[in-house]
Amino acid sequence: MVYQWNKALVIALVADLIAQFVKPIFYYMKTKQWDFGLVISNGGFPSSHAATVTALTTRIGFQEGIQSTFFAISFIFSLIVLFDAAGVRQEVGKHSKTLNDLIGLLKMKEKVKFDELEEWIGHNTVEVFGGVLLGGIIGWSLGLLPALSL
Repeated sequence: MVYQWNKALVIALVADLIAQFVKPIFYYMKTKQWDFGLVISNGGFPSSHAATVTALTTRIGFQEGIQSTFFAISFIFSLIVLFDAAGVRQEVGKHSKTLNDLIGLLKMKEKVKFDELEEWIGHNTVEVFGGVLLGGIIGWSLGLLPALSL
């Protein structure tokens, strides 16, 4: 029995890894400072969530066709993830900042043993679009490699 790669899964995971590992590069280009912690953090350019779901959906579209049920499921879940990345999680980040500021203003941090909340949680539209673009390119181009069609 010959082992067959799940091409869509492999491509989605590769897109996620690439998106995470290029974040410090884009951050350096913007700030002239390296922050390698971005490799394992939420937020930043490009959105790894957007890249992952877009690569997966793109690959499923090419493999199964855009008329397939698999593509429909992947497309709908991708929209939910993209909305979450740009909308819900960004709002959570704003709320975290507000709470951190309030606790700091009230000088209650020591009294309630408050650990600051992470503020950089979501993505702006440009970061999500960058992830969609990266994921689409990866989903299309890596699907062309014969090594993944074992």
